[in-house]
Amino acid sequence: MFQAQRGTDSVMLPPQLLAGNASAITANLDTQGSDYASIRLTFASEANTDAIGPTISILDSDDTVVTNFVTVVADRIAEDLTAARALTYHIDLLKRKRYLRLSLLPETHTTNDDIVIAVEATLTRKDTTPSAETSMADAAVLV
Repeated sequence: MFQAQRGTDSVMLPPQLLAGNASAITANLDTQGSDYASIRLTFASEANTDAIGPTISILDSDDTVVTNFVTVVADRIAEDLTAARALTYHIDLLKRKRYLRLSLLPETHTTNDDIVIAVEATLTRKDTTPSAETSMADAAVLV
């Protein structure tokens, strides 16, 4: 990450199982003071032979009240996840509200559609530079 971009990375969802017929998994991202967001979803290869990706929705709102979020984009990964894959959304925050919400809704036709997913976000062109107190767990080390 270039310092000129004044960016921060965060884990929206640590690696976890999204089980078939389960409820949606959601995560909020506070984008205050940032101009751009990149949300990266990483899918492990399927555990079952018929696993299909979830419906991925990105919503926005001025607050974190669930009923106030409005859908920005909703996509279905319909392909068979026989191999690991990544999906990235680049979002211009100048046209969005303060909070983004990611929602992952698994395929509901079978209980065998278990997939493992992790989600990271990068906010860039921030109003302020990240604090010098950033721990090594949240830092990039360039050698």
